[in-house]
Amino acid sequence: MYSIAFLVRRLSLVLVMVAVCGSLVSCKKKEEAPAPASAPAPEAADSDGETAASLEKGQGVPAAKRKIILNHAMVLEVKSVALSLGALQRLAESSGGYVFNSTRAGSEGGPVSGQVGMRVPSGKASGVMKSIRGMGRVESENSTAEDITEEYVDLEARLKNAKSSEARLLGLYDKAGKLSDVLAVEKELTRVRGDIESFEAKKKNWDLLTAMVTIEITLHEPSGGFPSGHRFWSTIKDAFGKSFEVIADSFHALIVFAAAVLPWLAVFGPIVYLLVKWRRKKKREKIEKAGTAEACRGEAEDGTVEKK
Repeated sequence: MYSIAFLVRRLSLVLVMVAVCGSLVSCKKKEEAPAPASAPAPEAADSDGETAASLEKGQGVPAAKRKIILNHAMVLEVKSVALSLGALQRLAESSGGYVFNSTRAGSEGGPVSGQVGMRVPSGKASGVMKSIRGMGRVESENSTAEDITEEYVDLEARLKNAKSSEARLLGLYDKAGKLSDVLAVEKELTRVRGDIESFEAKKKNWDLLTAMVTIEITLHEPSGGFPSGHRFWSTIKDAFGKSFEVIADSFHALIVFAAAVLPWLAVFGPIVYLLVKWRRKKKREKIEKAGTAEACRGEAEDGTVEKK
């Protein structure tokens, strides 16, 4: 029989051999294992096609290059509309802008109002708005922003295509030999040039609207507690005028009503009259018959009493 020490030595030797074999196998697997494939580079999503399409739709355009139309509207109560109109004119010119609309309404002694529309460079709009607020009491203020980037990019693409078509047509025009071909090319060239002029005018207008900020101001003076003499008498005169208008309208309505009713009265009036007369006659005859019958009954009763 083997001793315990011998068995322990044999068991330890077997465990060491197993450990060595396992390490050799694992190293061999590591050597045979293929190197990890590098992550595939993202495919360019039709780099030219999709990128161009996204640009045509205004996508991916930096915020600094987006085309935005800014509009501001304000209502101000000022001491003098006339003075404020002049001040707004000078403010627009000093800021590098211009006034495109200016109106004043009202009569002497009555309430006066005005309206001003101006365009100023977008970089100076904040300062101009601050100056306008200082001219009077702000009653309301509204701001809107319209993003036209997609439409602007699409317009630029259309303009570019139209100019390319113009260049091709000019080449065909130089090569055209027959008169019919020349006329056909001239007709198409005229149409394309018309489109180019239309696109350029619209682009110029959009460039102006996006480079400038539109500000529209409505002005009015504070209303006093008592009206002036001129306003008082003008109000009385207006009241009398409206009263006469109401009376005239009433006469007009009465005449129209009479014109609508009289023809029917002429037709049905005699019929109604005859019916009423006939009913009265019947009623009178009935009353007379009742009186006669009553008288006969009374005479009969008197004769009976006498006989008794």
